[in-house]
Amino acid sequence: MSQIILIENNPNLLELLSLNLSTYVGAEVIPRDSATDALELLKILPSVDLIITKDKIGSEPSAKMILDFIKESNSDSGLIILGEAPSGAAKLAVTIADGNDYDAVVKASAKLLGVTPESLSKQVRPDFIPVPVEFFLPLKTTCCDVFIRIKKDAAEFQFVKRIHSGDTFSKKAINKYIEQGLKEFYIPQEMQENFTNFVSDQLVTLLGDDSLDLDERIEATSAGYNIAAHEILNLGFTSATIQLTEAIVGSMVKTFEGSKEMSPLLNKIINAKTGYLYRHCHMTSVVASEILNNLGQGDQLNHEKLAYAAFFQDISLVDSEELAKIGSYEELEKSELSEEDWDLVFNHGLEASVLLSKHPEAPEGVSGIVKGHHGAANGKGYSYKNVGKLEFLTQVFLIANEFVRGLLIYKEKGGKPAPLVDNMYKNYDSPEITKIIKALEATLKRKIAKNK
Repeated sequence: MSQIILIENNPNLLELLSLNLSTYVGAEVIPRDSATDALELLKILPSVDLIITKDKIGSEPSAKMILDFIKESNSDSGLIILGEAPSGAAKLAVTIADGNDYDAVVKASAKLLGVTPESLSKQVRPDFIPVPVEFFLPLKTTCCDVFIRIKKDAAEFQFVKRIHSGDTFSKKAINKYIEQGLKEFYIPQEMQENFTNFVSDQLVTLLGDDSLDLDERIEATSAGYNIAAHEILNLGFTSATIQLTEAIVGSMVKTFEGSKEMSPLLNKIINAKTGYLYRHCHMTSVVASEILNNLGQGDQLNHEKLAYAAFFQDISLVDSEELAKIGSYEELEKSELSEEDWDLVFNHGLEASVLLSKHPEAPEGVSGIVKGHHGAANGKGYSYKNVGKLEFLTQVFLIANEFVRGLLIYKEKGGKPAPLVDNMYKNYDSPEITKIIKALEATLKRKIAKNK
């Protein structure tokens, strides 16, 4: 069996590439999250058949380090570089510019390892596909058997059934798996579409239940958001994901309409045991709707548009949640991201708007709100200039987005709270934006006055 060292620091991409390489190329994949770690391994395992590495990981020149090793050791290991190749790589490495193009990676690996196209075409898809454990929290039963994956030996995994189709289980049981460190269950690959439809149907029914209390609604909305966002990004729009998106948007609007004051609702969401992306999504929807009401523009359609925008604003980053925390060009430049991740962050407004434009039932104008949600009208990067020329709802959403991000950063890092409103007044000098910031400030002042 061929051996491949795969140098990749994104756990989701690592899992995806490892699965495809082991399935379609029949190789043993040895993961490493940096070239430094890989070189330590190569000292004791010099005869690896193939090394696959990003061009850079953080500030580490990963591809150059591996290329230098191959030159200095006169190694005959194959090398695939994902991204931009360093100088002198042409004769020793295959370069694939798009590191997310795992099909190209598999084909190049197969060619280097002598796996023929004919044998590749005969390979089948993996028998099991991973599903995040959190997907099961709102469920009481499942439409298919559910497995956990156990490493049998260095080259093989074993799948052990833990839930039978039709079995009932409790949230407590699922939380126990999470506490034990389990990240993913596995389901038979032929059941993927059925499972997605089943979970969507269960959540749509749950979110439509008016008897849910606020905590239950936040938990169900969070579960729905995580499932829908991942499925839309990976599989596109289906009847199930469209229906679930509608239910999530409706649920976010409902939580706002059912709350007498904004602050207690934000406090509930920010302290919920959910991921950053969901909290950012729901809180931005709430704050944007509050601003609309203060400006006398809070009709139902506008609330729905802003909730849609909140849902889709970071959808291209759902597999890289940390990247969504970057909120300015200065932060992006200091982040030391790989070129691939840098581009992903820089273009995420545009990418999200393009994806949203394919949604058959999204309200008109939402795609434009998402595109400009960091102030750049073209959806690329961040801007404080010319935001007065953006559409009104985009301006409202931009301010809500920035305010919520500040709250989440303070929640995560603590320390002295930043003067969020004061900073926004300094950053934006257009009269249109000033009016919107004052509308937000009006709610904050009411809270201060009430607490005195």
